[in-house]
Amino acid sequence: MPTSQVQRDRFGAVLRAFRRERGLTQEELAEAAGSSVRSIREMERGRVRNPQRRTVVLLADALRLAGADRDRFVALARAERQSSDRPVGPEDHPAVAVPGELPAPLPDLAGRAEILDRLATLAADVAAGRPDTASVVVVVHGPPGIGKTSLAVAAGQRLGPAFAGGQLFVDLRGGPPAGPVDPAEALAGLLRSLGVPDSRVPVSPAERGGLFRTLSRDRPLLLVLDDAADEAQVRPLLPAGHRCLVLVTCRRPLTGLAGAVRQPLDLLSPAAGRLLLTAIVGADRIAAEPAAADQLVKLCGRLPLALRIAGNRLASRPEWTVGRLVDLLHDQRRRLTVLTAGDLDVRSAFEVSYRQLDPMTARVFRRASLIPGADFAAALVAAVAGTDEETASAALEELVEAGVLLTVGDRYQFHDLVRLYASERLDAEEHRGSRTRAHDRMVDWLLWRTRQAGAMFEPVACRADSEFDDDREAAYWLDRESGNWLAALRDASRRGRHADVVAVARGLHWYSDANSHRHSWDEIFSLGLAAAQAAGSPHDEAVLLNFLGWARYFCRDRNSDGLVAFGRALDLARRIGDRREEAWALTYIAAIQVRIGHGGPAIDHSHRAVGLFREIGYALGEYSAASVQGAALAALGRFAEAAGVHREVLAFYGRGNGLSRTGAAVARAGAMMSLGADLAGMGRWRDAADQYDRARRVFQRCGATFSEANAVHRYGLALRALGGAKAAADALRAALALYAALSCPWWEAQTLHALAVLADANPDLGDDAGRLRRRALDRCGELDAPEVRTLRATLRRELVQGLVRRNRPA
Repeated sequence: MPTSQVQRDRFGAVLRAFRRERGLTQEELAEAAGSSVRSIREMERGRVRNPQRRTVVLLADALRLAGADRDRFVALARAERQSSDRPVGPEDHPAVAVPGELPAPLPDLAGRAEILDRLATLAADVAAGRPDTASVVVVVHGPPGIGKTSLAVAAGQRLGPAFAGGQLFVDLRGGPPAGPVDPAEALAGLLRSLGVPDSRVPVSPAERGGLFRTLSRDRPLLLVLDDAADEAQVRPLLPAGHRCLVLVTCRRPLTGLAGAVRQPLDLLSPAAGRLLLTAIVGADRIAAEPAAADQLVKLCGRLPLALRIAGNRLASRPEWTVGRLVDLLHDQRRRLTVLTAGDLDVRSAFEVSYRQLDPMTARVFRRASLIPGADFAAALVAAVAGTDEETASAALEELVEAGVLLTVGDRYQFHDLVRLYASERLDAEEHRGSRTRAHDRMVDWLLWRTRQAGAMFEPVACRADSEFDDDREAAYWLDRESGNWLAALRDASRRGRHADVVAVARGLHWYSDANSHRHSWDEIFSLGLAAAQAAGSPHDEAVLLNFLGWARYFCRDRNSDGLVAFGRALDLARRIGDRREEAWALTYIAAIQVRIGHGGPAIDHSHRAVGLFREIGYALGEYSAASVQGAALAALGRFAEAAGVHREVLAFYGRGNGLSRTGAAVARAGAMMSLGADLAGMGRWRDAADQYDRARRVFQRCGATFSEANAVHRYGLALRALGGAKAAADALRAALALYAALSCPWWEAQTLHALAVLADANPDLGDDAGRLRRRALDRCGELDAPEVRTLRATLRRELVQGLVRRNRPA
């Protein structure tokens, strides 16, 4: 037997003896030494010609050898290498290579400074060996075109000097057309980059991984793994050294990669998007058309790839204006085609993710583009995709993982350009009949669900078979899906589905009563009215005229338009003998008359309404009209009578009346507000403030924001009358914020005027009365009603008086 074989046998026997003495299996020793089980087995059998010095040292460490035992072990391995049957070549001691493989960074990276700083801090810790663990892995993830590779390369170039062992870069090609790189192939490339010649690269993937971990164990490396497909592709490529930093870019967050730091990338801010365009196109061209530049950023969806393509197109066409490209992008059918420059293509970026989806997920992706609202939930997607909610939920989560769908809380959202791509795929892959059926299924589901939700607010409604547990759950759904069900209602109106439109518009009335300023009720009831007229239903027409008049005067402060609608409703109701709608029209007309200061006619109209409701036995209408009658009495200064009426109304709403829980609470709080106004009229400001505060708490619990704002406003006025200037100012400011959020200019103007009056009397509050009055004038805007004209004149007069006082000699 050759001498070298004897030495190998002796080394193998010693290795096996030490392993067994330590109580280790071959698998356990391989894991501890960063080697493969096959290598351990082959060494113990004496079949390894020349065990590498580094491998022997790692084995000695794993076996915890020291002193004479360690010296003997290493010497045996050295003797085996020196007496090998082949001559010793340079490949036995490969040169130490220091790779620098990172591509050149883009010169115009924008909007990522904060993330780069965060990575720099992390890199400093890794390079100093502070995380006493294996290599630190950062997963930079986000949708196609978000700039993951650009960020990773820029970070690598900035952080590279901290990693003296070299900087490695691997394009893992995470998707079609070429397909993802096999980890074994990537490992071979990494070993070559670290100086291992082709002849010494192991054939076995496990041995390649073991050798890579061996070479990286004591070496400070920066490794960029670009465009990873999944966790299984990444895991074998992770180095072993605790001074190694790995930047992985992937469309998915790679949640199965334990211990990784995840860095999501968001869309650029508008300012960063404009900065990127400026860097590519030039400051002069962007500054010459600032509005067009902002529009270009918006049309590109603030997506870095789209902005880079748009910038490149402009840079290559100096004769183009920014506005010309904006005009091209306005056409949604051509937008993805326009966003192509050379080998940069937004559509292709989306294509990579789409082609990896399974058939059901791809169908969900395509058909979700039919959903009209900005965001959506799984139940609606199930309807449009023609599947169950569980399947739709799983597909949506897969789309989020694939980076082609965004999450907004527990809802989902397309990026604008991704929606266009999904719509393209729908047109290309599904025939017209299939698309039409999916669309109709979605509209049918939305209209049905909206009617069910609205029914939860109906007085004395049967709610046992509803999809909703209670009216609050129904309101939550209606609020969140408003962009979708309103679009479905418009669609049904355009297609002449008159019965459906009338049913939905009527079904939402009691919900609208508790959510007066949350939706476009004038549009909703206008659609219902037009449908009723087209269907030839005068009863529905009278009902919807009353609803429309309410929306115009109560929600939009358009009193004159409201009176026109109520007048038409009154005439029609009398003509067809509908006493209930006649009484409602009289009630609403009286409410507007109270608003504009016509107390006498308001008492007459409300009195007739009370009588009609009483005749037909409709108590809910009777007490609604009685409440307006009380307000009319108060408008004439008959506050004690008004308070008596409103106490009766309050008592009615406090007992069983058929209203939903929310409806009854809002009605009760409304009666508190009316009673508070009566008490204020009698000078009982403390009692009035208490009523307003009680009403505020109820409105807040019910989510009736406009009514809450009105209660806070009146509470502030009561506190002002009581002399509590600071508390009054705080309340009025809170009311102002609520009104502003709802875009109620008339009520904002009144609140600003109240704050100005308070500031006049209390300079220590620090408010500028003149500025508050000018803001109030601005909020009056183009509103045109007697009370608005009166306030406008008052504000102007007070502004002039304030100017005179400031300029008067001391």
